[in-house]
Amino acid sequence: MARIIANRNVSPGYYRMRMHCPGAAARSKPGQFVMVRAGSSIDPLLRRPFAVHRVCGKSGAAPAAGSPSCIEILYRIAGKGTLLLSRMKTGEEIDLLGPLGSGFSLPPGIETAVLVAGGIGVAPLLPLAQFLGRRGRPVSRTVIIGGATRGDILCRGDFKKTGARVVVSTEDGSAGIRGLATDLLDNVLGSLAPEAAVHTALYACGPLPMLQRVAAMARERAVSCQVSLES
Repeated sequence: MARIIANRNVSPGYYRMRMHCPGAAARSKPGQFVMVRAGSSIDPLLRRPFAVHRVCGKSGAAPAAGSPSCIEILYRIAGKGTLLLSRMKTGEEIDLLGPLGSGFSLPPGIETAVLVAGGIGVAPLLPLAQFLGRRGRPVSRTVIIGGATRGDILCRGDFKKTGARVVVSTEDGSAGIRGLATDLLDNVLGSLAPEAAVHTALYACGPLPMLQRVAAMARERAVSCQVSLES
């Protein structure tokens, strides 16, 4: 069980929940997830998977070394389960399992990382950007965020705070360039010198068609690629 510290609306239809769960916080690695039960009844019956979005202290600030106490999840209301989550209040307890999953890995010799997020896909990529920036020899990072509209562009400022370069696309042109995240990725990968590909890693999370396109682009350019999948 975990205790809710905060549950705030961050954009129309999107929420960020902070939960006090020191054990999960201490073990969490970028790219892992937790399984959350929405509500106390059997409807909805199944737990929902949510990427660990941040590991922090109760205030939301970065914890002192070795002492994280909370995790945050970032979620979009998409059905009954997430609607119930959005109505939960500070102080309530929530049933949580995790962290689960393999998480991201860093191939040896990587000097540049490109992170591609579609909508809520920013959730597991923020802790990865933070991790890559804290290494003894930080990895150069470009973060691509795509969404349908301006309201779907999340965490731009958070990524910038990690020292990453951030570029944005929206399908309606209301923020960044008009187009898809993969359009921006094509430009980024196209600017790489051939000898730089072996030192570049690509990470992505978002809708399945986007991930399929990202993987195909990585294969075409012989770039290491990891994608975060729900199933």
